[in-house]
Amino acid sequence: MDSKFTVYDSRGELDLRQIANSGQCFRLKEYATDKFIAVTGSHAVDIHRRGDVYIFWCDAKEFQAVWAPYFDLDTDYKGFKSKMQDDPFLKDALKTGGGIRILRQDLWEMAVTFTISQRNNIPRIAQSVEALCENFGTPLREIGGRQVYAFPTADQLLWPDLSVASLGYREPYIKGLCSQGDTVWQSLPNLDDAQAKKKLLDMKGIGEKVANCIMLFGLHRMDSYPRDVWVNRLIDDVYHGDFDPGKYAGFAGYVQQLQFYYYRNKTFSF
Repeated sequence: MDSKFTVYDSRGELDLRQIANSGQCFRLKEYATDKFIAVTGSHAVDIHRRGDVYIFWCDAKEFQAVWAPYFDLDTDYKGFKSKMQDDPFLKDALKTGGGIRILRQDLWEMAVTFTISQRNNIPRIAQSVEALCENFGTPLREIGGRQVYAFPTADQLLWPDLSVASLGYREPYIKGLCSQGDTVWQSLPNLDDAQAKKKLLDMKGIGEKVANCIMLFGLHRMDSYPRDVWVNRLIDDVYHGDFDPGKYAGFAGYVQQLQFYYYRNKTFSF
């Protein structure tokens, strides 16, 4: 374990277990009770929880440069929450998932993982992502007695047979993403929402739901509101088929995560 650490008091505004189970990420894992591994880019960190306090086993410089942005710690989620109080379902959702934040994740990783997510479930997606990392990613370090790998680059995924990850019909789509070239992924953050979404939809294998997931979780475009089978079901069930995410301009994606997490949690226990 690293000798340097950084203490973050979340004051109830961050809950890594909730985030890990929210469906937005597949590389934040609780490897033992209140002990988490987080991986982004070439960085991995061991995080321990003590009530509302999180101990990041890294120095303050890395915490400020990597993990504070990753967990979106400078965004005022209390302000978002104050604007949800007229919706009974969202008020209840905040009691269950109020520690969720929208992570600022790697765009390339989100493009691949949410292409894998189509017509798939969270446990299988996580297994496929882990198989890609273990077989093709660069080793980073050991945490909790296990080797941690970076998410593989496009070059690392382009030529090998990826069948070990059980991607099925999605494998050609992943290969197509690998062939896009770095310029495409570098340009997307500089485009406005409409332009970025159009460029994503032009890629084979990326439809409306996947594009919105990449927009929200890879580009942090908070007006994106992904709709999958769970969200469609809750809109029919809770809102009688009539829900306008535009009411929550600037944080509709956060609303979606709360709805998704709470509705699934009501349906079956994590």
